[in-house]
Amino acid sequence: MVRLRNFKRFLDQSFVLTGLTVLTGLNSSGKSTLVQSLLLAHQAGLSPGDRVPLNAKPGLRLGQPVDLLALDATTTTVEVEIDVDESTTAWAFETQFDGFEDASYVLCDDARAPTFRPIYLGAERLGPRTSHGSAPAVSATVGDIELGDDGRFVAHALAVHARRDVAPDLVHPNQPRVTTLASQTEAWMSELVGAIQFEARLVPRTDITTLHVRSSSLGDWLLPTNVGFGISYALPVIVAGLTARPGDLLVIDSPEAHLHPAAQSAVARFLARVSSCGVQVIVETHSDHVLNGIRRSVVSGEVASDTVTIHFLAGRAEPERITIDQRGRPDHWPAGFFDQMEVDLRSITRPRPTDR
Repeated sequence: MVRLRNFKRFLDQSFVLTGLTVLTGLNSSGKSTLVQSLLLAHQAGLSPGDRVPLNAKPGLRLGQPVDLLALDATTTTVEVEIDVDESTTAWAFETQFDGFEDASYVLCDDARAPTFRPIYLGAERLGPRTSHGSAPAVSATVGDIELGDDGRFVAHALAVHARRDVAPDLVHPNQPRVTTLASQTEAWMSELVGAIQFEARLVPRTDITTLHVRSSSLGDWLLPTNVGFGISYALPVIVAGLTARPGDLLVIDSPEAHLHPAAQSAVARFLARVSSCGVQVIVETHSDHVLNGIRRSVVSGEVASDTVTIHFLAGRAEPERITIDQRGRPDHWPAGFFDQMEVDLRSITRPRPTDR
C-alpha cells in the first residue's frame, strides 16, 4: 500500500500494490506521480543529510519544490507512506524553507531507505545507436547491473554479464539448457521479434560497447540502426526482467513502445512471469494488448490472479482499482477503460441514411 498526501495532483490518495501492478488511464491523470513517489522515497534513503534531490537517477525528474506540492494543499509538507507486510515507513518532505524558490531539493528530517531496490525504465528509451556507453562502477562479479533509465547501458550489461545465469523460473522453454543472460535474452527477444541473436563487445581501452544484431530473416550481423526501433526499445525491458532479483521493484513505462500487437502481448506475459519470481513489477501502459497479455498469463496459470492489480486513473475522478479473476475477467469495466475499439466500431458500423 502506498499513500500520498499533497503530492502533485493527490491531496490524499492510497494505492494497493501487488506483485504485478498495472497503471493505466488518461494522460496527465497521475500514473507517473505514483511512480515518482516511490523513486523519491528511495532517493530519501540514499541522501546523507536532510536534503533529498528532486532530480536524480533512476528516473526522478521533479523540478523544484513548488512543482511537488499539490495546488490545493493546506500545508507545505508532502508525505509518502509505504506499508509492506504490516510495517509502515513514512517520509515527510518539506517544500518551503529558506531558498526553496531556487532549490532542486526538498527537506526530510527522517530519511529512511525503503526495503526495495528500484529498477526503472522510462517511456523514452534510447533508440538504435551505432555504439553504446559503459555503465559506471560495474564489473562481472561485483555490483548491480546498471541499465540506465533509458536503457543506454544495455549493451554493456550484455557484454559484461553475458555468462551470468538467470533465475530458473525465467528460463525460456525453448532454451532450457543454456541458462546464461546472453542466451536467455536472445530466447525471450525471439518471442517478441522472431529469431534473433546479439553480439555485445567491449572496445578495449575505451568506454564504448558495440552491439550487433542478426536475425534469421537477414542473415548478416547488422548494427541496431539497421533493424528498427522495436528491438532497441524492447531489449532493455527483457534484460531488466532477467536480471532483477527477488525483492526488487521493477518499473517499466510503456513496455509496448514501438512493438507490434503480438510483441506487446508477449512482453506483457514476460513481465508477468518476472513478477511470479518475487520481483514486484509496476507497468505503466496505454496498450490493450499489454492488458490482454497479462490476462492470458493469469488464465494459463503463469501468474496468480490475486497478485495482479490494475489502477485506472481518469482525470479528476477518483482512481479505480480493478482486479481480475482466474479466467482473466476484470471485476468491472469503467467507461474509458480500454473500450475505444468498441466505441470506434459502433461508430463505423452505425447505420447511415446512405446505407438504405
